[in-house]
Amino acid sequence: MKKLICLLLIMPWLHIACRKAQIVRTTSIGVSSPWNDSSSRHPKNNAFLNLLDKYKKKGLPGISLLISDASGTWTGATGKADLSAGIDFVPGTVSKAASITKFFMATLVFRLMEDSVNTGMGYGALNRPVREWLPSGITNKLANGSQITLGHCLKHETGTPDLINEDAFYLAVLNNPNKKWGPVELLEFIYNKPAEFAAGDTAVYSNTNTVLVTMIIEAQTGKKHDRLLHQYVLEPLGLKNTFYQPHDQLPPATAQGYYDLYNNGSIVNVSNLVTGSGNGYGGLYSNLYDLFTFINAVLIRETFLRPESIARMKTWGKKDDTNFYGYGLQQSYIRGSDFGIGHKGRDLGYSANLFYFPTRGVTHIFFVNYGTDADSGLKDIFFAFVDEMVTLSLQ
Repeated sequence: MKKLICLLLIMPWLHIACRKAQIVRTTSIGVSSPWNDSSSRHPKNNAFLNLLDKYKKKGLPGISLLISDASGTWTGATGKADLSAGIDFVPGTVSKAASITKFFMATLVFRLMEDSVNTGMGYGALNRPVREWLPSGITNKLANGSQITLGHCLKHETGTPDLINEDAFYLAVLNNPNKKWGPVELLEFIYNKPAEFAAGDTAVYSNTNTVLVTMIIEAQTGKKHDRLLHQYVLEPLGLKNTFYQPHDQLPPATAQGYYDLYNNGSIVNVSNLVTGSGNGYGGLYSNLYDLFTFINAVLIRETFLRPESIARMKTWGKKDDTNFYGYGLQQSYIRGSDFGIGHKGRDLGYSANLFYFPTRGVTHIFFVNYGTDADSGLKDIFFAFVDEMVTLSLQ
């Protein structure tokens, strides 16, 4: 996102809402708790409330937080889902989960492999080359296109450049902020670019990888991946407040996303500066309750996927920055023997986390309707919030 900010700084005339909006204004508050809320009886209730209040005062527009531990499940929220309309951000507010979408896509892949009778896609698909699914007109123009496998894509071991880092992509986004991008249109931005490393040698996070995953899903099944996401994941889990934009219509309780776009200390609404949502690497919108249902079934109780799927999914590979990668998973917040497994979500106007700490039996989930994927005055404040929240939740 850093390149986008540099471009915007020299284009102060840009009006993001000048085209037909994909994200409409917030007109209602989020849903109420689906269970009897016992947050006030949690021994850390006051500490969590003080944490939210502290970072609201520091400038984050809206925050929702869920902590589940041996003492129960705590939920809380603060700030606004829509600053101009004055609508509160509540635990049930739907907000953008950003790259947590990748965790959902990996879960879909494993569900499809478990249903190999109907999909023809067993576990062996993880080692199958991408070129066996996609036409040579695509793979011949991709870095490492003849060597990379589905598994490489899920573990970020392809060496294929990240389309999100391309200046030409951001210029196109600025020229058409609300465009609904197709996968091939996105890949064109990294055609004939050199590989960052040999396939399988290391791991470097690349959004391009999950674009390829969705294209493989559709090539294998002959069905649209968004419909399969509903059929195999969202509907079986009863996730009625989870949406895959732009394929699904978002509810009126969806939070707006904000960012200090011009680096002048004033945050603006950037909800409709859309960077390719709906192509596997982003576009998922949800709330605390649905994400807790999802991670509880997939990683905590391990009831949604078969044991063999879970074991494969948690096969940790190469390290990139502070993360180890499994198949669609990140192992992060490593503190001695403690670590979280799940996924982070970062976008221009939104941030989110979904992590389970197996050594502590602690889950944390949050949404913040402010973007922290590029530098701004609130970026350090956001990361201070995350650090303090993780420390408090593990005490």
